[in-house]
Amino acid sequence: MRMNNIIARWKSALLCCCALLCMSSGALGVTTAAAKLTVTAYVQGSIGLVFNNNPAVGTNGFCPLTNAGTNDVGLDLGTASYTTGDSVSCVTFFRAVGFYFVTSAFDVVVTKANITSANYQLAASLSAAPPANVFWSINLTPLNTAFTTIQNANNYAAPVTETLGVVVNQNVPQQTLFETINFLATAN
Repeated sequence: MRMNNIIARWKSALLCCCALLCMSSGALGVTTAAAKLTVTAYVQGSIGLVFNNNPAVGTNGFCPLTNAGTNDVGLDLGTASYTTGDSVSCVTFFRAVGFYFVTSAFDVVVTKANITSANYQLAASLSAAPPANVFWSINLTPLNTAFTTIQNANNYAAPVTETLGVVVNQNVPQQTLFETINFLATAN
């Protein structure tokens, strides 16, 4: 019995040696390679502009925007007449000798990312020249088809109330006034 134990131990030892020999011969045959990857990336600074309803929306001088909270909104100033006023109560309507003036205000919010700019400049322009005797403005600053600065140093992320106005002479023929006003925020 003792001899069987000795043989069994020798078999175990021989198997262990064979296993180690196989493992070490495999390790000797491994081929390796090394490489290096250099990465370059650029962080792009950006600013964003959205239009929001002013908290006073629905009251006189603050009509609701369609698609508020985006950079592509609409504003309905109703149907206006020199003699009868405006069809919507949310506009401010002012009549003087020979013309009337319709206004509504909304908020502009400009945000920044990855830039050191302390504030921004805001400009606006008309997409097309208006009909004769029709004059568009932002904050009483007349607009044309070239960008006109309307704000010089606004703070980012703070809502800024802008008032859109249109002056219409009483001799303008009946028509639909349709205008696209472009806004441009530029980091200072």
